[in-house]
Amino acid sequence: MRGLKTVTVGRYSSVQSLPGPDLPREGRRAGGKIEIVHGHELDPFFAHDLGGVAAREKTGPKGPRRQRVAINARIDILEYEHRRGRLTPAAYAAGRYVDELLEAASGRRSGIEFGERNRAALSSLALQHAMAARIDAARDAGRLKESMAREIGSESARVVTLVVGESLAFRAIARIDAMRSGKNKEAAPLLGKGRDCERAARRIGGLFRAGLEDLAIAWERHGAPV
Repeated sequence: MRGLKTVTVGRYSSVQSLPGPDLPREGRRAGGKIEIVHGHELDPFFAHDLGGVAAREKTGPKGPRRQRVAINARIDILEYEHRRGRLTPAAYAAGRYVDELLEAASGRRSGIEFGERNRAALSSLALQHAMAARIDAARDAGRLKESMAREIGSESARVVTLVVGESLAFRAIARIDAMRSGKNKEAAPLLGKGRDCERAARRIGGLFRAGLEDLAIAWERHGAPV
């Protein structure tokens, strides 16, 4: 069990004076499907340099070196919400942690990638290792879901899992819940039921954001489940 690091600086905070390559201009592309913004990340070359080059040279603050990067703020819901200030840096980090474990368990990373040889040619030993890794990932995901339900309740845990793990929009979850309860909340807004769906979607969004904030606090205090 490991604790999540306290995150206080968001990746969208000021990038002035930070090193980095020339970046594409900020703005939307592809009809709004891509939104380029400038932010910063740990410089991979200095990622493990906790003292920081600047600290040793007495020319800047202590800490790992960061560099300017271009980010697609519409890559997923976590990025979208964090960019708009609806998730704190700590909640964003908790969401990425959830995404990492659920992604490994679902096998989204196990597909054939460009340049990877055909899996049919892999040895039986390699396939056994891959299967064992998938089983371990499924166990980790199970412990994660148990921890989320314990820390934030089953309803909020379900919402976080659906949004992060299955990439469902708030409105889609509201629609699923309405169908399960026998209510048609996708009717025309003139009947008032469209507004009901919007209210339900806003509620789902609130559960998602509050859930990640609470998870960040709980896992920092008690340690993450995996």
